[in-house]
Amino acid sequence: MIGMDLSRASVVVFDPVHINLRTTRYALHELGFRDIVCMSSIKEFKRRVMDDAPQLIIAEIANNEQEILPCIKGLRMGEMGHNPFVVTLLTCWSRDSGLLKQAIASGADDIIIRPFSTSFIEERIRTLVKARKPFIVTSDYIGPDRRTDPSRGNGNVKPIEAPNTLKAIVEEDYDALEYANAWIKEARSAVDNERLRRLSMRIVVGVEIAMRESRADRPVQIDIGDLERSAVELRQRLARLGAKDASRVAQALCEVTAALKTSEGFSIENLALAKELAMGAYAAYAGEEGMDVTSRGEIERTVESLRARIAPRMASIRDAVAKSETGSEDAA
Repeated sequence: MIGMDLSRASVVVFDPVHINLRTTRYALHELGFRDIVCMSSIKEFKRRVMDDAPQLIIAEIANNEQEILPCIKGLRMGEMGHNPFVVTLLTCWSRDSGLLKQAIASGADDIIIRPFSTSFIEERIRTLVKARKPFIVTSDYIGPDRRTDPSRGNGNVKPIEAPNTLKAIVEEDYDALEYANAWIKEARSAVDNERLRRLSMRIVVGVEIAMRESRADRPVQIDIGDLERSAVELRQRLARLGAKDASRVAQALCEVTAALKTSEGFSIENLALAKELAMGAYAAYAGEEGMDVTSRGEIERTVESLRARIAPRMASIRDAVAKSETGSEDAA
């Protein structure tokens, strides 16, 4: 590729089918890559991702999605490997839309359907070097911003510049390479902070919606499983970051969400306590910049937006229930 020395970049390639592995290696070699490590073992792939620091990862997901996709998501979440922002390209023989959606949700940079030509993969890699998408961080996703219109959906999610060591090394940007570790550390810190904030807000918003929608004639409706998963991840992330005080608050949150699963522990009081603990855990981590006025305003907007979206669905459900009850009375 013009203006790029691809021979400098290290690549890890996974594919359980040896002929496909050779085909991918040949295409990469034709483009100018030389430091190419190929493997057909998922165990070896995970070890390489965990221990090495490649500039590019290419992995086949068809028939391996249960192993590869959690690995990519874990990489993005900072749970494995040295660089959660490594350029990641997934390949797939299947055109199954469900599988492709899962691949996108893992946080990979791009997905290529096989078979592909050398010129096609060249174009996609060039894009990842020259025009890589910025990343976004939400409560359940870290990866490229694929929104065509950022004002739609969650407009409060601000993109961040993801460190691109592939670009730095193939363009021989020595300044970027010299500061690569600090660059990645700073970006990871921004991701950690936003991820923790989003997890806290997920709990707060979920509880707030449930409590506002509750009525005397029907029980509070809330996904306790999602609440508990968010609380557990919040505690684990805070512990990994060494935020001891915040971790203790998050531990109390985990105990409250666990209690909510029982008939004795499910109460408005415990729901309100879960909300306060989620806010407290993040505030203990972020200090005075915890759940500030901006965050509280964002919570209120999110709650009202979701309530407005849910309202028509709930109305139709209530109408269906009312009709069903009327029919039952008529039959009687």
